Amino acid sequence: MMRHFRRAAGLAAGLLLAAGLLSGCARLLERSYGVAAPYADRYWDSSAEDTLRAETYQDLVNSMLLLVEQQAEEGVIRCYDEADAYQEILAARGEVRRETMPGSYLLEDLQITYEGGAGYGTVTCHMTYREDAEDIGSLMTLSDSQSLVDLLRLAVREDYRSLTAYFVYDPPKEDVTAAVESFWQELCLSEMEENGLLGPAEEDGTPEGSQERDPLEDGDSAPDEAAGTEENSAPEEEAPGEEAPEEGEDSIEGKSLPEGENPDEEIPPEVPPIEYPPCPWVIRFYPNQDTAKIVEVLLKR
Repeated sequence: MMRHFRRAAGLAAGLLLAAGLLSGCARLLERSYGVAAPYADRYWDSSAEDTLRAETYQDLVNSMLLLVEQQAEEGVIRCYDEADAYQEILAARGEVRRETMPGSYLLEDLQITYEGGAGYGTVTCHMTYREDAEDIGSLMTLSDSQSLVDLLRLAVREDYRSLTAYFVYDPPKEDVTAAVESFWQELCLSEMEENGLLGPAEEDGTPEGSQERDPLEDGDSAPDEAAGTEENSAPEEEAPGEEAPEEGEDSIEGKSLPEGENPDEEIPPEVPPIEYPPCPWVIRFYPNQDTAKIVEVLLKR
């Protein structure tokens, strides 16, 4: 099986590189590895058929990534010089598994066995892949977090169970999470309005009790037309010991009010903030670092 795999590797790698130049989304290697020789030929060991060759730590990472890109279930790497160290091999395995986009997204597990020899060591890699992972080259590419919200809106409308997208840049995880949470609250608010769970104050933003009241309602009598005559307009004598309030101030029960404040005006009650249920969707990032290339949202409600 490895003989056929090696023969097809050169053609497949060339197709992948060409697709990456055209679409910008099929490039599987996240780092700049500085490979000058043809990609497939660079890592195959000319002295051993169906065997990859690694002389440095970076060669180890690249060789493992090549196996993952081709989704091989097993691969053999001969390690020379500084690459022939078990700690380096373990570190390379961890980087591919957790810190690279194809390894973190495609792999379910990556196991290695090491056998020392004269002048080199042999590493056998055993790869297990996620059954629910999509082809990276077929993922929808996004340029910002709002584009993810637009895709989520479509996914919810079409009743998808999950959504996976590829960002052409490295967005902070906080921005992606905030965008998803904002869309979830938008859905909750729309559902509350449809079910009549929002009061008038919450729907139009006007607190209840703040409407103007007709002074003639509730049995109020009209003002006395004779209120302005001399007989009724005689000034009342001030009680001894009481001082008239200064101009621009009103007095209520011995307390002065700031100028311009109406004592008869009702203070509207504070409208409590809307409490949203917690978002049940699961957000996964690949790789799971401060920034991520692939975002997967599991739409569970």
